[in-house]
Amino acid sequence: MTYLTGEVTVIHDSSAVDFENFVYSAVYCNAVACSDTVNGTLVSMALGDSIEVLVDKNTTVVPGSGTLLFLGNPMPVQTEYPTGLISGGTTPTGWVEEDWQFVNIKNGNPTDG
Repeated sequence: MTYLTGEVTVIHDSSAVDFENFVYSAVYCNAVACSDTVNGTLVSMALGDSIEVLVDKNTTVVPGSGTLLFLGNPMPVQTEYPTGLISGGTTPTGWVEEDWQFVNIKNGNPTDG
C-alpha cells in the first residue's frame, strides 16, 4: 500500500479533490500560511509544511482556494465496491430481510455468491 510508504501519484488542489476515486495520504501547505480543518482538527502550517495522514472526507473541509494541496493515489478497485450486507430491514412480521453482495476483489466485479 503506497500510503504506508509515502509514495504519491497525484497532487490535487481544491478544484480537483475527488474522495470517491482517490485516497489522500498527506496535505501540503502551498501558501505563506494555511489554516484549515483536516480530519476534524484545525491545523496551521507554513509554506512547504506537510502532514502525512489519511484524509477523512467526512471531517475535512476542502478550502476554496488552492492553499492546501492533497497528495494521494487512485483508490484500489476492491475498495470502490461495497461488499457484504448492502441493504436490510425488518419486515412487518418481525423477520429481517437482508440483501448481500460479494465482489471479486481482483477485478471489482460483483459475483452471485
